[in-house]
Amino acid sequence: MIAIIDLFRRIFLVPPMPTQIEKLQAYAGHLLDAFIGLKERYAMLEPMLFDQGTIEHSGTQERARGFLILRHSLFLSCAQDIAKLTLDNDQRTPSIRNIVAGLEDESLRQKLEAQYSIWTLPSVEEETDPEIVAALRHMEKQERLERRDQFLEHYTELRSGWATLSTSESMKSFLAMRDKLSAHTEVRCVADKYQLLEISALGIKWRHLRETIESMQRLVELIGFIVRNAGFAWDSLDHQLSKAAKSFWNKSSELN
Repeated sequence: MIAIIDLFRRIFLVPPMPTQIEKLQAYAGHLLDAFIGLKERYAMLEPMLFDQGTIEHSGTQERARGFLILRHSLFLSCAQDIAKLTLDNDQRTPSIRNIVAGLEDESLRQKLEAQYSIWTLPSVEEETDPEIVAALRHMEKQERLERRDQFLEHYTELRSGWATLSTSESMKSFLAMRDKLSAHTEVRCVADKYQLLEISALGIKWRHLRETIESMQRLVELIGFIVRNAGFAWDSLDHQLSKAAKSFWNKSSELN
């Protein structure tokens, strides 16, 4: 029966369905790309929140209103991305929630662990000394055992970090902001008057944005290790984004 199905696919050029691992790897890749986009927007926003020089030069006098509009828009955009990339449960969404849920499949996790533990043995074809060959094979075995332990540590940290982030008050506030202010607009009846929900009512502070993104970054990094067996040069990205933001705001200040 399987052979008939494969023949049908080849005849009619029907692409094979992706495996669970392939789907999870694709989701992890898209999550990384989307998170980098969030970091790019936040890099432009951060000086508007914390850099007194930027605020004084670009957020006062004739440019004050434009500055406030841009800051508000970037803040809402970042808040919406935080909620989307973290808590969305639509199965088509590459969110941290969905990927962590996918990793609960023990069989799938065992396959990923096996892939993670693979270590390429140095060439032994030309070795004639049996002791050297034995030593190299012992190194291979030891490395694989260590990498399996490392995989388990990454997964344990991911689950713990996810439990903390997903239940935090800040995350609840960002979700409420996305659902009631950014993606949708909610009007409430307060003291016989209909009013829009205000950000201040959610208890969000500027620092909560930075802290949440930092927590998300570690989870995205762990997912990269576990699902794709790949790291990312976060320090290099942070340097590039910081340089881009400083260049933009310094140039902007010169125009005042």
